[in-house]
Amino acid sequence: MRIGAHVSIAKGFPSVFDNIKSIGGNCAQIFSHSPRGWKFKDVQKVEEFKERYKKKDIKPIVIHNSYLVNLASMDKELHKKSMENMRKEFETAEVLGIDYVNIHPGSNKDVKIGLRRIVESLNSIETKAYLLLENTVRGIGSEFENLTYIIKNITIKCGVTLDTCHVYAAGYDIVSNLDNVLDEFDSIIGLEKLKLIHLNDSKFELGSKRDRHEHIGLGKIGIEGFRNFINHPKLRDIPKILETPVDERQGFKENIEVVKSLVE
Repeated sequence: MRIGAHVSIAKGFPSVFDNIKSIGGNCAQIFSHSPRGWKFKDVQKVEEFKERYKKKDIKPIVIHNSYLVNLASMDKELHKKSMENMRKEFETAEVLGIDYVNIHPGSNKDVKIGLRRIVESLNSIETKAYLLLENTVRGIGSEFENLTYIIKNITIKCGVTLDTCHVYAAGYDIVSNLDNVLDEFDSIIGLEKLKLIHLNDSKFELGSKRDRHEHIGLGKIGIEGFRNFINHPKLRDIPKILETPVDERQGFKENIEVVKSLVE
């Protein structure tokens, strides 16, 4: 089973391999630059990264884009910066040989207008990388229909990242009705489009519309909820990335150990 976490590259892109190994993971997610800023640094140590990626059994590595990006925005300046950021993100992925770039779809008070804006934005980008649309707690991306609309109307390769906290807080009961949720996902989007899972417990209850991640088993999804989820035959082989808290209680290493203890 592929289990990893979101790790730092403060010491350079090649450091991802040591960082993920130190916490017991075999796949990873990174930010290519500060997620709370627009500025990118030059990509360094490209050949070292590519050589280690080729040799190490740490796959996949996924780039998560900046929190500032909003492809659904009607604000001209914000949208311009978002597009510049996305192009740079894809460029970085291609330079490093990273297949996946994960994004939050964007926000707009009018979901229909926002969806059209996202499609229009993505169709102006050319890339060989694979785009992953992450489901959200509320607004655009909180309903499976939103994601399939984008996928069906863009030209670049595209799949889905399913965040367990987000899907639960959005109102999809993956604890009591996992089979039904997966059947719904399959009928609307297609399970073949599910390329990555963000494995996070939820601080708040089903349908809360609140995006607060919790340690695995310590939230409302719970240990048994995660045991059933990660061992489900339709989900076992999909890479799972932790975005759980790092605090005085525990960090990624301990959460990965919990997940591994649940594998049957």
